[in-house]
Amino acid sequence: MASTTTGTTITGSPTGAITRADDLIIGICNTTAGGSTGRSGQNYPGAEIPYYAIDGNINTKYLNFGDGSYGCYGSAPPGINTGFYITPTISNATVAIGLLFATANDFPSRDPIMVTLEGTNETTTEALNSGASWTLIYSGSTGIDSPIDPDRLTYVSRQNFSNTVAFSSYRLLVTAKRGSSDSVQYAEAHIMGYIYNS
Repeated sequence: MASTTTGTTITGSPTGAITRADDLIIGICNTTAGGSTGRSGQNYPGAEIPYYAIDGNINTKYLNFGDGSYGCYGSAPPGINTGFYITPTISNATVAIGLLFATANDFPSRDPIMVTLEGTNETTTEALNSGASWTLIYSGSTGIDSPIDPDRLTYVSRQNFSNTVAFSSYRLLVTAKRGSSDSVQYAEAHIMGYIYNS
């Protein structure tokens, strides 16, 4: 794979998912694209943690309430402006070109239908929590249709987008969900792409 951006040619090794189960992944809430990370912490049940969004097991899920009752003040409606940041271990420089979501086991009203994906070259938890400068890569659909339930525990169509810039870490945020519910949930949310080779 080769592409050109501002006169620089980059090549990459296709990898499919650049996210893996052993990556550092932190659940967040009260965060908007372009802003500082709002808050990390226990805004999700102990059995439905961020790790399950990238564990490769469609029978587990990540659920985020993102509301004041769970220490995530400022997120309204519940689940919106929640998500995670992640530092892929596959490489310290990856190029994201797609997202692959799978629906969770119940409550279609909790399905995320719109998201943003941002990148940064920060990798420390301290910087990712507060000091990172985030660049918007994608704003659009998860592949989950708003009016039609794709069924539970189902992978939806991969969402591809144009990007040639490599990053070390990524931040995914839910900007819209299917219906009125107390949270957002998904079984898988993989970032697809390739390893950057200069």
